[in-house]
Amino acid sequence: MRWWRDTAVRQGLIIFIVLRLLLTVWTVVVLLVQPLPAEADEVLRPYQGQPILDSGMAGLLLGPWQRFDALHYTAIAANGYQSEADSVFPPLYPWLIRALAFPLGSSHTVHMAVAILVANLACLGLFILLHKVAAAEIGPQHATRSVIYLALFPTAFFLLAPYTESLFLLLALASLWSARRGAFWQAGLLGLLASLTRLTGWVLVAPLAYEFWRQRWSVGVVKDVRGVGAGTAVLLPGIGTFLFLVYRWAAGLPPLSDIYRIYWYQQTGLPGYDLLRALQSMFLGAPARAGEFTLWFDFFCALLLLATTILAFRQLGITWGLYAALLLFFMLLPTSELKPLYSFSRYALAFFSTFLLLARWGQNPWINRLVLYPSLILYLYFSGQFFIWGWVA
Repeated sequence: MRWWRDTAVRQGLIIFIVLRLLLTVWTVVVLLVQPLPAEADEVLRPYQGQPILDSGMAGLLLGPWQRFDALHYTAIAANGYQSEADSVFPPLYPWLIRALAFPLGSSHTVHMAVAILVANLACLGLFILLHKVAAAEIGPQHATRSVIYLALFPTAFFLLAPYTESLFLLLALASLWSARRGAFWQAGLLGLLASLTRLTGWVLVAPLAYEFWRQRWSVGVVKDVRGVGAGTAVLLPGIGTFLFLVYRWAAGLPPLSDIYRIYWYQQTGLPGYDLLRALQSMFLGAPARAGEFTLWFDFFCALLLLATTILAFRQLGITWGLYAALLLFFMLLPTSELKPLYSFSRYALAFFSTFLLLARWGQNPWINRLVLYPSLILYLYFSGQFFIWGWVA
């Protein structure tokens, strides 16, 4: 089989299958040890008015993933943006769920199954593509390690969950890699899809624009209309975000700032102010997330991302550095009295430069162990918390 001889495909598929089987078994163990109550709870187990899948094959394979944002995506797939709180989520992932589920009846069970299928296929594609990108950017000897580090990051189980994580990461990485290879229309279209998957997709404009300038404009290659057209393609990720905002306005939905303030308890502040709030909670006992282990891990992730983003400019190049820097800036803008650095550890998955740098450093056996062993332990701990409705990220 020719495809099996492709190292990226082979390694990506093996890592995906191992993790898929691991999590399937782990869900059974966790829920046997700590069974969940049969009924929903508006605060502790908010199923958003959707049926609880707790019996048969649906209960085994789908039920443990009926958690938090997954239920917002299936609600949008079923009913559109009927709930104002859901309108912070761009539409591509729910659209895919709805379109693929439609021939099968569009029940909640089908929506969940399709949501997991889309996320898992995107995860497999992400592992394969990351292997190829890492082999080209930092050397084939580090490629498999980069995929393993991403796949076993403590919050990486979200890549297999019915969340936008794996789809966004696949589209964003494919957009960056297309630009690196000079395929700017392809990069722009992929970036457009990424921005229709997650609000942060607009940050792709800067690294794509830089790649266009580096490869064509600075060396005088742009000489005709076709060349200029390829340059305008790098703006497509920003256009995707703009179209989503226009759609929300046309639908009569409140501004995103109001939705985040009312329903998600966040507002825009000074970049990094949440780091100070987190420090107050961690060391002075401030009420915001006080005593939460996840806050300590989110803070660690923030420091890791700050350090690797700075190093990315020098060790990986301006393209990777720009992407990480803008993404981090966007993540540091929100501030919250109740939940500083909310979901930082999950959003860290999108920082490809971090995993490329860790993979290069991981050629040292001690660093490799330092990354892998704690990651695997926390991976099992956080995923177990998620399955019993514990907040992780």
